[in-house]
Parts: sequence; structure tokens; C-alpha cells
Amino acid sequence: MDLDRTPGQIAYAAAEEVRTLNHRTLGLDRIAFENPPEIGATVEGLLALTDRLGQSLQQLRAGLQQFDEQQAIRMDDGSDPASAATKALRDLLNAEQGLGVMRASLRSAGEAVSHMGGHFAPEDEEDSAVV
Repeated sequence: MDLDRTPGQIAYAAAEEVRTLNHRTLGLDRIAFENPPEIGATVEGLLALTDRLGQSLQQLRAGLQQFDEQQAIRMDDGSDPASAATKALRDLLNAEQGLGVMRASLRSAGEAVSHMGGHFAPEDEEDSAVV
């Protein structure tokens, strides 16, 4: 864990990893997943990501709230920062609540996918036959 980077640098690195996942799972010229359990593992990974994003959003709100309370925000256009801070805090809370819906859906999908397996290849079926 490299804590020498800024929060923004860490967030962009996480976004780049999701971009890599998106490219890896395109499946246009190859099958993106070997079997259904790989999809389940990916769903579980995304669930862990969304769980951690919730904490990130809470901490962003707390940091912005502290700057607002200390009146330590200046707007680059000279406007009053209070309404912008209020809007940003509300939008961050909305994002956190929306993420809760996403987590619930991923959890439900993960439960269904966790019971899935792939088909046996014909030679595997012969090997598994009771003699």
C-alpha cells in the first residue's frame, strides 16, 4: 500500500485498474471469461470495490464538511462557497446512497453466480463416470 501518493492520484490509479478490467472483459475477439465462477470472482471483487468506495465517499464528505465549517473554501469565481459546499455535500451523500443500491444488486448477483459452474468437456464426463 503506497500512502505517499495524494488521494487524487490513488483514485485515478483505481480508475485505471477498472479501465483495465473493462478492456480485459471485452470479449470481442476471445471469450473474456473461462467459466461462470470467474464471473462470480469478478462480481465479488467489484463488491469489495463498492464497499470500499462507500467509506471513501464518507471521508470525502467529512473532509469537505470540515473545510466548510472552518470557512476555508474560496471559489475561483469569487462567489460565496457556502451554496457550492452544500450542493457538493448533498451530491456526495446521494452518490453514497446510490452506491448502496449498487452493492445490494452486486450482492444479489453474486449469490446467484456463486452456485454456477461450467459444463464438463466430453473427456471429463468419461473420467467422472462411475464404473
